Amino acid sequence: MFLLADYDFKANLHIFRFQKTNIVMDVNSGAIHLVDDVAYALLENLTACQGDLERAAALCEGKFPSEQVAEAVREIKAAYEEESLFTKDEDIDFDWLEIPVKALCLNIAHTCNMRCTYCFAEQGNFGLREALMSAATGRQALDFLIARSQGIKHLEVDFFGGEPLLNLDMMKEMVRYGREKEISEGKKFNFTLTTNALLLDSKVMDWVIENDISVILSLDGREEVNDRHRILADGQGSYGKIVPHIKEMVARNPVSYYVRGTFTRNNLDFSNDLKHLIELGFDAISLEPAVGQNDLAIKQEDLPRVLEEYERLTLLLLDYYKKGNRIQFFHYDLNLQQGPCIAKRCSGCGAGCEYLVVTPGGDIYPCHQFIGEDGFYMGNVSDGKIDRKIVDRFRHNRLKDKECRFCWARYFCGGGCHAAALHAGGDMSTPDRVACTMQQKRIENAIYLDFMKRSK
Repeated sequence: MFLLADYDFKANLHIFRFQKTNIVMDVNSGAIHLVDDVAYALLENLTACQGDLERAAALCEGKFPSEQVAEAVREIKAAYEEESLFTKDEDIDFDWLEIPVKALCLNIAHTCNMRCTYCFAEQGNFGLREALMSAATGRQALDFLIARSQGIKHLEVDFFGGEPLLNLDMMKEMVRYGREKEISEGKKFNFTLTTNALLLDSKVMDWVIENDISVILSLDGREEVNDRHRILADGQGSYGKIVPHIKEMVARNPVSYYVRGTFTRNNLDFSNDLKHLIELGFDAISLEPAVGQNDLAIKQEDLPRVLEEYERLTLLLLDYYKKGNRIQFFHYDLNLQQGPCIAKRCSGCGAGCEYLVVTPGGDIYPCHQFIGEDGFYMGNVSDGKIDRKIVDRFRHNRLKDKECRFCWARYFCGGGCHAAALHAGGDMSTPDRVACTMQQKRIENAIYLDFMKRSK
């Protein structure tokens, strides 16, 4: 039986074209199909006819040969019977109050040696007083994470700022302390350093390699693009100082790395920045749109240009792939063959529940973009307590609690960024439309790119 009268096509089926390639995604199963023009038209008609396959097929008659329409009908029925098309929405749920904390962002330096014009952290101090985290507070933070992690063995700690290398000795102490705790507590810490690379000298690189530290290295792309916004305290550009450091760090083969850039309204041709980063020799790259309430952040009127540019970027990645250059582009790493984990499917990043940030003074917030926000202070690592009411706010801001549950992209973004929604419209439960549009386009492009790679 082929019964789709009650099927929500908009929420559970996504059909789109990329470069004349017809792609169909069954949202709930994650199955993705490449189809010909006949099947594509039939599915469009089936959506318009709310599941009436006979009527949808009749609408295709006259536009396509009857035998091709009949074959498309058979294929669609077969996919339905195989449960790779028109599958029903799952009732995925679990109690976030019982979810352990598994990741901390340690803001060990609320100060910076750069003055990036688009910085959402207000040049590193997040609108608060400048401060460096003490080793004592850092140890309390790791103890807090261990105590809250329950049965989770692998724990994530990101050294963040401001610029964390301004507090290098404390960071070294944290890694030393963490390695001791691994032995006594049966845990494994995965440490990440996010840095602007100005202070990334050979001795620091030695330490990074010796201690298996992952690195995220900030560079926006072309020199003129980078130096327009990533400037030093004296107003000079940073490109010439940081590129040699980043190249050497990557050449040393750290346990993992990303070169992370930001694109703004001033460089909507950001595929050229991706190309430049690749030509510098980097193969793990992230290019993020500028966020926050500033004139450089991507706006609604920029979206047509941005979406076109993502298409150019996708074709560029495919061209490099054909030439044997496998570039890992962060936003396209969707793990399409396995699908996102249950936490990602339900709530995105897990901020406020399984992921928290700690300030230099030990204050706890849901994530770094909530630091200093009224109503989001959760406690302090000195006593290890957190405000359950705030956890509850995030616990009730999952897919099933907002309009995102009707979006075809929901299981890849989990409802989007809580902070972006709050800052865009004052309500965490209402997603940022600009961010949503870019995310949907990236998902479509990633699906296309994955298929093209596997077909070569």
